[in-house]
Amino acid sequence: MKKHLALAMATLTAVSALTGCVGASAGKSAVAPETKQEVAKSSAENGGSESAEASDGSVSGEITVMVNSTFTGMDDPAIMRAAKAFEEQNPGTKVTIEGLAGQELISKFTTTAMAGSGPDVVALDNSGWPIDLAAMGLIMPLDDKIEASDNKYLQGPLESGLYEGNYYSVPWYYNNTGLYYNKRILTEIGKDSAPTTWDELEEDIKLATEKGYSGISTRLDGYALFNIFFENGNDVIDTTGEKPVVTVNNESGKEAFSFWTGLHTKYHAFPEGMKDATDWATAYTTFVSDDCLFFVCGDWAYVNIQKGNPDMEFGLAPMPKGSVQAVCLGGYNMAINANTANPDLAWAFVDYLTSKECDYVMTEQGRIPGRSDVDYTPILEMNPEYQVFIDESAYTVPRPRVKNAASVDQKVVDAFKKVFFDQKTSEEALNELEAELNDFVNENY
Repeated sequence: MKKHLALAMATLTAVSALTGCVGASAGKSAVAPETKQEVAKSSAENGGSESAEASDGSVSGEITVMVNSTFTGMDDPAIMRAAKAFEEQNPGTKVTIEGLAGQELISKFTTTAMAGSGPDVVALDNSGWPIDLAAMGLIMPLDDKIEASDNKYLQGPLESGLYEGNYYSVPWYYNNTGLYYNKRILTEIGKDSAPTTWDELEEDIKLATEKGYSGISTRLDGYALFNIFFENGNDVIDTTGEKPVVTVNNESGKEAFSFWTGLHTKYHAFPEGMKDATDWATAYTTFVSDDCLFFVCGDWAYVNIQKGNPDMEFGLAPMPKGSVQAVCLGGYNMAINANTANPDLAWAFVDYLTSKECDYVMTEQGRIPGRSDVDYTPILEMNPEYQVFIDESAYTVPRPRVKNAASVDQKVVDAFKKVFFDQKTSEEALNELEAELNDFVNENY
């Protein structure tokens, strides 16, 4: 109980640092767009939840579903229409949707679930929330239900809910990072296309900084900075064994960290304003000021960049490749409260909401559902460049599947800042990060 309480406190205090994303091996297969049936079969052998009843009118009762408020804060929310359609298909059911902002959502769910109540279904940031809640026993394992479902969940987003051999959540939607680029500056340095490799990225940044521009910017958070390691086949923490193993300072980790911090030490590639970029609104500033060549961010940045500078011409490209093609996972999963009095109805709605029938709940907002059988036409009609994020689903990597993942995020960010703020050398910062992560593993496992 003391461990669970400590983890709960860590979750509530660190959650504001999370932005959207937990760890298959980046060096092995990153995230192949396999379906969940191939994975759930072996996982279910280790134990799972009770078999689900189909959403065919065989369920009844009432449930409450807590989601992020971006899906409820508009006129005629699609998720409300989905809930109504579910009720019509299943007479005798009632689904209440509650929308809360991210930090308020996880705080309220954790405290109410620990008290034995709370909503029946909850949307969880896949950057670590499912793992923390599973470790505390607050959400249900779903292996048998996943295996019985027809939904073809993408493996990467699905694995973000894998804890001690069982799946505790299913993907709702996912996102990943792309490389936004300033077309004017790219032309000015004599290039006609965005870089596809680290070598090309470095060359472009060198040329841009020589002309007085900033080279590349992003937010100082784990969602952006884990790309440093994933793109070079490094997991940061390998969670495939019985106990997590810190890998951040092996050969691939050293090479990755040296490359990205070298962009600062050799070219001062990162804008000064990035030192204050602890939120995305601040992170956009230098790029939309038409003074920075590259910007690393997810799908939501596109509209914000357009609004920030309607006259600026920019493009979007996949993240450049290091030794492997990989990109950090973000997004939200759906999970079921372990306290629910109606698990069959809760699962029936989760299965429905994450199905092809409800893709419109995502696509109307330009979000990408976490399955392999999605009709992307509505999304691409809104923005053809979103094809970049769709293609990247084949190699999207969740962050390490560890308890209190927010603290791991912060340690990675702090290591980068030590070099960016000229406090440590790259080698010193990475050595300290390795020691801190080893302490973290020993304290938590």
